[in-house]
Amino acid sequence: MANGTWNWDPHSFLDDFPVEDTPGIKLLLNGAGVLVAGSGESIDKILNTDQHSLGEYIDTLFPETAGNRGLREAHSKAMGGDLQNCRQRVGGMDVAWELIPVDTKRGQEVLALAIVLTDNQPLEDNPHELQKMDPTTGIPTRWVVMAQAEEAFNRNPNTQWAVFRLKIEGFRRINQALGQDLGDHAFHQAVGRIVRSLAEDECVGRVAGNEFILLIQHESDDHTVERIKAINLLFDEPLKVGLLQFMLRINVGIARSPQDGSTAKDLERRATIALERTRHSGLNHAFFSLALEDHVLAHSWVPAEAQRALRKSEFQLYYQPVVDTRTGETVSMEALIRWQHPWRGLILPGHFIPVIEEMQLIVNLDLWVLERACHEAMSMGKPVAVNITANTITAPDFLKRLDRALTKSKLPPSWLTLEITERVFSSPKLVLEPLKAVHEREVQIAADDFGVGYSSLSYLWQYPLDKLKLDGSFVRAAVLDQRAQDLVTGLVPLIDTLGMTLIAECVETEEDRAWLHEAGVFFQQGYYFAHPAPFS
Repeated sequence: MANGTWNWDPHSFLDDFPVEDTPGIKLLLNGAGVLVAGSGESIDKILNTDQHSLGEYIDTLFPETAGNRGLREAHSKAMGGDLQNCRQRVGGMDVAWELIPVDTKRGQEVLALAIVLTDNQPLEDNPHELQKMDPTTGIPTRWVVMAQAEEAFNRNPNTQWAVFRLKIEGFRRINQALGQDLGDHAFHQAVGRIVRSLAEDECVGRVAGNEFILLIQHESDDHTVERIKAINLLFDEPLKVGLLQFMLRINVGIARSPQDGSTAKDLERRATIALERTRHSGLNHAFFSLALEDHVLAHSWVPAEAQRALRKSEFQLYYQPVVDTRTGETVSMEALIRWQHPWRGLILPGHFIPVIEEMQLIVNLDLWVLERACHEAMSMGKPVAVNITANTITAPDFLKRLDRALTKSKLPPSWLTLEITERVFSSPKLVLEPLKAVHEREVQIAADDFGVGYSSLSYLWQYPLDKLKLDGSFVRAAVLDQRAQDLVTGLVPLIDTLGMTLIAECVETEEDRAWLHEAGVFFQQGYYFAHPAPFS
């Protein structure tokens, strides 16, 4: 910066950071908030990508106004060593920012990742708008509805509207049973039900597949929920194709104008986020909220970067001891996965495991953990427990990989415990035989999170279990409710009779340790004894 020379290439970034897999725009800011470098395909949306942007302060590049501030404060906090997230609009566009403290050869700087949530391209400039009607259903296309929504917002700025992203579930079965032609006929019937539910000035368009966009008058949240119930009632009647009948259902994501956005693009994107929420919540409708959007943005970088992390061994194992309270000795260790991200720092599993499961990479990660934990346990001279998912247990080569991990590490099989989560017990037909084969190898099996979810006394005799890990909710509840302590106390003789070992998790205080010990739960794990620590 002192000599005024800059190397600017909008399609690359400093070699210091492997950010090629990170979505959005990347800006490097020095400690004073001066732009040092940048990259990203859409960088020209927020910056004039010439020599003049470099060397400018963020206050100049992204000026704050009343009700639109946060970037400068986030930069200051990031310079203090904390990762920061904020929102600050740029030129009328909604932009989400993530600011990450990084060390470079110039000292501490800040990597700012920006995702443009909306842009200013007029709808009529989009080439897709030329197609007015969907040829399969005969209803308008998405772009027609988007244009009508913009017109309605501009014509009646004080009127409240809602944009729906609606998905019809169940068509795969129809197409498989009847073929595409009769499936299209059924599709017409289903779309007709949606059209019949519309009031004057409302409209529906097809997005793609079995997804639709609707523009609906919104009087209140309760009123909109009643509208969805009315559509649901239309789908309570089976769809008749010849002599066959099929049941369909709908899921709806809702974004409201003006509280969730002022443009059709804003509202459609946010209705899509809400629709995704229905897939995870089990509900058939969901309203958009900023918390939902923040969750999506916070996880947007995980899919691409997780694949790189597996390739470049960015994951590592931390270990937490299980202690015998009668002697104070560590009897075993639990292996816990962590992601040592090159510039985001240490990331806990709750932030990336759900995404890795969705990407169907969890088997690869589980097997990596298994092999690494066996090797490191042998070096520590301690038995080890490893968490294993149902997908891994039922993988075709799981037993072969388990044998290889034990053979290469020379770890005695009895020193290895596979901890299976409560979700495994929802698929007994799939997992029972592999678990029996594991047990025949003298590898221990533990049921994690015992007492919640799918937990049932029946699996104490159904499955070849050696250990039960008492869910931490029992330990926490016992402080406030004597009945929780009584339940655990009554459970101990039963577990002893079955020849199993009971382990308490989340032991954080002397009070926790004492009552569990008094109840006969002698094997305990938690922050009271030690925080998870790396192998080194």
